[in-house]
Amino acid sequence: MMMQCSAVERLVLDSSALIEGFVPPANYEIYIPPGVAEEVRDKSLDFTLLKIVSPSRYNTKLAVKAAKETGDFPSLSNVDIEVIALAIQLNAKIVTDDYAIQNVASHLGLDFEGVHQEKIKEKRKWKWRCTSCGRYFNHYYEQCPVCGGELKRVKSSGKKL
Repeated sequence: MMMQCSAVERLVLDSSALIEGFVPPANYEIYIPPGVAEEVRDKSLDFTLLKIVSPSRYNTKLAVKAAKETGDFPSLSNVDIEVIALAIQLNAKIVTDDYAIQNVASHLGLDFEGVHQEKIKEKRKWKWRCTSCGRYFNHYYEQCPVCGGELKRVKSSGKKL
């Protein structure tokens, strides 16, 4: 007789999930990238149930590419990118209240959930608009390539989830 194994589900937590006291359901493997461990090291947290794993360069590049496609780059920190990359690598659900992380996860088809806030209801794409000349750009620049003005992120489109 063949026994069926139930697959263990994986969660990748961001710093806010740990700080806010997220309690994972039973039978989940809990992962964090090194950057999250560093951000919460001064908190009195129990790290015994957490697996600290570095995402591969390949998955980090995929996370950055996706963040650029949604326009959430460069507003995401390196640690945010690590969280997304590790979720890609492990095919895991992300636990975060960060809407930019959720937006990129949605773009990648990754599952996610909030800690204390509701999940995003809309997948967004962002553009960059010059505050001086008013031109729009699909990619981030340090300053407007036309006039040198400051660029601000603005909503380009949204799609209900």
